[in-house]
Amino acid sequence: MQLACKCGNSWDYKGTTEVYACCPKCKSKVKIDSDDEPLRLERWAVRVPLEARLPDDPYQACKDVFRDRRPEPYSHIALASVIRHNYSNYDELIFQLESKPMRFNSHPKEVMAAYQILRERFDRQIRKLVGRCRCGGVLRDDHEMPRNNTD
Repeated sequence: MQLACKCGNSWDYKGTTEVYACCPKCKSKVKIDSDDEPLRLERWAVRVPLEARLPDDPYQACKDVFRDRRPEPYSHIALASVIRHNYSNYDELIFQLESKPMRFNSHPKEVMAAYQILRERFDRQIRKLVGRCRCGGVLRDDHEMPRNNTD
């Protein structure tokens, strides 16, 4: 990749860093971020925007999704699964991730690392939405459920 520094030096960069390179002449940082180069999968997974929201009625959302497949009461793990697949762009991003390795000839380890990054980012987002992911509680009609804040 051809890089140019503000000191006037330009060179063919062959390093492994992804955001900044060091100018061989003046030793200053040169930003690598280029629109003509495809983002590596791990970098894409860190930067891609996530969308996730809490259903208006979390208990009912779980009930609708797991009807006849999982008995009640539903745990926060079940709610996390419902949010991930029905109330976020997770499935869309996974579909995009599945198509990228073929276009960019990515190594399977890079694909799995990108998948793990996406999964962890969504888990953090969902944990913020649910608020008590680790409590081990269950979702019941009489149990106060978290609601979307619309103010």
